[in-house]
Amino acid sequence: MLDPLTLRVALAAVAATLLVLSYVGVYRRDRSRYSAWWTASLVTSGVGTALYLFNGTDAQVAANPVANILSALAAACTWGAARSLSGRATPWRAVAVGPTVTVLMSMLEHPSTNVWAGNAALFVSMATYLWLAAFEMRRVSRERRESGGRYAGSRADRATVVLGIGVCALAAFYTLRALLYLVVGPHDPVFAWTVGTTQTTIALIIALVVVTFTMSEMSLAESVFDLEIRATSDPLTGLWNRAEFERRASARVAARRGRSTMVVADLDHFKSVNDAHGHEAGDRALEAFASAVRHAMGPRDIAGRVGGEEFALLLATSDVQVATARVEALRREYGEAGDPAAPDFPTVSYGVTVVAEGDDLASALRRADAAMYRAKREGRDRVVVDGAS
Repeated sequence: MLDPLTLRVALAAVAATLLVLSYVGVYRRDRSRYSAWWTASLVTSGVGTALYLFNGTDAQVAANPVANILSALAAACTWGAARSLSGRATPWRAVAVGPTVTVLMSMLEHPSTNVWAGNAALFVSMATYLWLAAFEMRRVSRERRESGGRYAGSRADRATVVLGIGVCALAAFYTLRALLYLVVGPHDPVFAWTVGTTQTTIALIIALVVVTFTMSEMSLAESVFDLEIRATSDPLTGLWNRAEFERRASARVAARRGRSTMVVADLDHFKSVNDAHGHEAGDRALEAFASAVRHAMGPRDIAGRVGGEEFALLLATSDVQVATARVEALRREYGEAGDPAAPDFPTVSYGVTVVAEGDDLASALRRADAAMYRAKREGRDRVVVDGAS
């Protein structure tokens, strides 16, 4: 069996090779967020591994804590890469927590003489970031499945599954490593045989190779996803455009066999606002309403801008009282966001109808639209429920 020192040299060499391939073959080509995060993970992992080679020398006192920081940061970058696949930003404070705790623990545990200084914090941090990455990969798979596979081809789908399995396996490995480190300690034979330095280095080499060679497909999928988002989103509000809203809502209505609520919302006297204050004021009103919609939406709700000043929401509940309460909360939040520069900032009229089993999207939209026009006739700035609901 190869000794740990040889394996660490091999790991550093593999990381350096994969870094060059990733940077030249993927990142320079598309500059995608995923490839940027993964390139950062390779850099931190490779440099951290190289620094561990100074264990047993006078440089260990500085090299070991820095290597621990970089190892924790590599796991955090893996989490950032996974989040980028669904268009989510990664909070830098959360990225910094694991490395910060790791370096503090490393400095407290005499790194000049203890090669395991800070490793409890390191293993827990890495396991946490990797489980977070696994959760994000599961979310990516679910979102693409719910979109009907529109945003990824079969090769990218397979890459997503492979990457998710790989991240889960690595997260489980570091969870076991953390538990054994805390329970029996790093010098126990059980720790050495199962999750010791040799086994960990081999696992990391395999993981780096697997993840890097799925990166091209994942990066391509992300590029396609970004193009699709641009084609299917309303550029002003960021909500789905009419075609994409109807596609997604139709699929959701069919899948849930009803058990949803349709809401149609229309800004009142919108033309008058544009005429009196210019189109910029109208745009601000649309953006403010879209922002209020996003705050009011649940994780399984769908919202889109389906006309000039008309919006539609499909709420994942068939309880008309719950739906009405949520729409009332939306109405109040938007009302509090009024533009001081435009005294007649438009109010909004809402029509609500329950999507019954057997309903199609078109009939639900017609009923909600009719209820919305009733709200306008009755004085605007109110929520009206369809009489059949």
